[in-house]
Amino acid sequence: MKALLVLAGIVLLFVLMGMVWAKTASQPELGIHDGKLLPLPKKPNGVATQSGNTEQHMEPIPYSGDREAARQKLLQILNQLPHTTLIKEDSEYIWIEFRSPFFGFPDDVEFSFEDSLIHFRAAARLGHSDMGVNYKRMENIKTLFQQ
Repeated sequence: MKALLVLAGIVLLFVLMGMVWAKTASQPELGIHDGKLLPLPKKPNGVATQSGNTEQHMEPIPYSGDREAARQKLLQILNQLPHTTLIKEDSEYIWIEFRSPFFGFPDDVEFSFEDSLIHFRAAARLGHSDMGVNYKRMENIKTLFQQ
């Protein structure tokens, strides 16, 4: 019984440390550089349309018509998603921070707009793997945008 209490205490300590670590993670320097979003780190924690790594590559979101209308539509979708914070926005770029519901682990999702295409980069800020969370999130956003 005593060993079980010690084990529970250790687990609780690690959970609390993880929560503090997630809340204090600093924002990276992101954005558009040389006309593109930054490459993903060499770990399985994200997806991007401009990734040279086929395992992390997704196709961009196509749109027709006005770029500003597409940007506004995407912003409306993003504002309806839970656990999001708008970090930066201009006429060609959107940066949103998503946080996991329980631990609050941050993921950075960026969008850049070209004529008829929305490129994106979605990556976990912490940890080695995101267990496919960013892939699923971006599939959902693409589906919502194309409705």
